[in-house]
Formats: sequence, C-alpha cells, structure tokens
Amino acid sequence: MAGSGMVLWRQIGETLIAEIERGVLPADHRLPSSEALAARFGVNRHTVLRAIGHLQAEGKVRIERGRGAYAVVNPLQYNLGPRRLFEQNLAEHNLVPSRTVLSVVECHAPGDVGEALQLPKGEQVILVTTLGEADGAPVNYGSHYIASSRLPGIGNLFRDFEGKERQQFSFLSLFNKCGVSEYRRKDVRIRSRIPSNDEARYLNIPAVEHVLATLVVSVGPHNIPLTYAETCFSSSRVELRVGF
Repeated sequence: MAGSGMVLWRQIGETLIAEIERGVLPADHRLPSSEALAARFGVNRHTVLRAIGHLQAEGKVRIERGRGAYAVVNPLQYNLGPRRLFEQNLAEHNLVPSRTVLSVVECHAPGDVGEALQLPKGEQVILVTTLGEADGAPVNYGSHYIASSRLPGIGNLFRDFEGKERQQFSFLSLFNKCGVSEYRRKDVRIRSRIPSNDEARYLNIPAVEHVLATLVVSVGPHNIPLTYAETCFSSSRVELRVGF
C-alpha cells in the first residue's frame, strides 16, 4: 500500500470506513479476514488488526469473539427516557425484542441497593439476571434487584421464564400481575468500563471492548422504588440517548 503521509494502519482504516459508508461493506456483514485484508493492502496482519481495533473504538465495526469483525453503519439508538421500555426501543427500529432470564435468586440487598430502593437494612430482594436481544442478537445484559416485598409473587413470575431462550415479555407486564400499573425510570447514571467475563460472553464481545453500563432506579406509583438495575450494552452496537 503506497504511503501518503498517513501511517499505514490509518490509511487502511480510512479506506474501510469509506467502504462501509458507501455500502461496499454492508451493515452487519462480516468483514474479510485479517489475512485477506493484509494480502489486499500488502501489509502484515498486525497492521490490519491495529486498523480494525481503531475502527472498533470509533464504533464503525464490532468484533464478535470467534466470528470476526462486522460493519456497523447505524448503531441502535436506545432511549433511556423515564417511560421508554426495552420493547419500545426495539420496535422503533423494526426489531423483534426478546429476553432470556438467565437466573432468579433471592438475596439480601447489598448496601447501595438497599439504600437506592429505600429498604430496611438486611431486607431480601429478588436478583434477576437477563439477556436482552433484538432479532436474536444480544443487546444488553442486566442485573435487576427487585423489591419483592412491594411486588408479591414477582419471583415466581420470573422463574416461569428462567432458562427459556428468547421469551417475549416486559417487566411492566409482570408488574401489572402484581398490582402495579405504573413503572418509570427515576434516576439514571451511565459509565464506561471493561465487561465482566459473563457480560463479555453473553454479549459476544471481546473482553477488552468497553461496555456502556447504566445504573437505573425505577419507581412505581407514589414514587416508590421498585428496581435497581445495572445493565450493560455493547458500546460498538448501541448508542444511548437520555431524554427526560
């Protein structure tokens, strides 16, 4: 690849970005292998991998472990407004929402969770771990602490879905069955961090790719806290939008 005053890996990255934006490399299609790109540009594989790593950081590609790099044209815009549900976010993009309940356990509320939920010290909560998917592709991995004393029977409702892949239900639909008709986000914090092993595995991302982690307290009628959730999104697939 001829030099132009720009280091080779940046030249390769700019070329691939242009091809992604023109549709030569379509969205969600796998890019050629690093070996094929190295042969195409006449460079070593390390140079190509550096270019791909830069594109991943720029949100132009996503890397799936064991599968390769995929072009990203328009990351999913996920609205964190007070009443914008997971299902609504995906429906706006003509995507089919589903959830897999990975586990349901009863535990004592950790200190920060109990404080956020305004619970007496040591009170037990239900911890529900979920994988949210769009058209079967992973979107988020969530750990939801639920004030079960305020939602009688909620644990059993989630256990009915435990271990069953790609189920279609909303948290609000289950809360309705417990007599709660209103559910909204009250407080949202967002941070970027390295994923845990489970988060990387279920989101199918490299262990070095940062996730966008949201810490959300949601409330029901009379502003009573119902859930405290930490939900992780792949930073290369999702763009978070906050509208209140």
